[in-house]
Amino acid sequence: MLLGVVGWVQSMLITPILVGAFTLVDVTWHTQQQQSVNIKAQSRDSEVLECLSEELKAKLRFEVRLCRRRSGWVDFCEDSRSELHTVTYDEVTESYRVVSDRLDDEQEPISIEVPSRPEAVRLVTTVDNLKLNFLTRDEPLLTEHENSYLQIRTIFTCRGNSARPFAHISRIFTLGLLNNVEDRSEWEDFALHSQVEAAQ
Repeated sequence: MLLGVVGWVQSMLITPILVGAFTLVDVTWHTQQQQSVNIKAQSRDSEVLECLSEELKAKLRFEVRLCRRRSGWVDFCEDSRSELHTVTYDEVTESYRVVSDRLDDEQEPISIEVPSRPEAVRLVTTVDNLKLNFLTRDEPLLTEHENSYLQIRTIFTCRGNSARPFAHISRIFTLGLLNNVEDRSEWEDFALHSQVEAAQ
């Protein structure tokens, strides 16, 4: 029974292509059918929290694309899809407004209010139920290819009036009293199919 549970948990994880490599995001299957994924940018928690502590507006943009490895040639990647999360503190309601917008999905942005700062950070740094067929664009069979993988990167922005810059963020643009802090991660690769599945 325990082995069955362990096997199910392992099947829900999407492993980085470089095994053992440090990753900035965690990717898991949304369901056992493996048609959509959840993404958690755990490395951005502290940055969003610090931004909100300064009562500034935090934005986190997730860029995701499907790719396929090709021997003897550069990898093929579809154009990326983006999801933008924004959070601000509302002094009137004493709550945090979180707006999530999956761009180009023909759906209106989702806006919710949460009273807890940790919950606001969790919502901003998480993408839930991103369907793979939304990423395929012009090659619908791309997800079934044994060499297919996901590439993900995040772009964090903190902006507003603050006298204190964020020392650990790589780029800071200051216009008068307006501090715009932006940090763009590198692309990370995540295999869609395990080596066991690829060998079958």
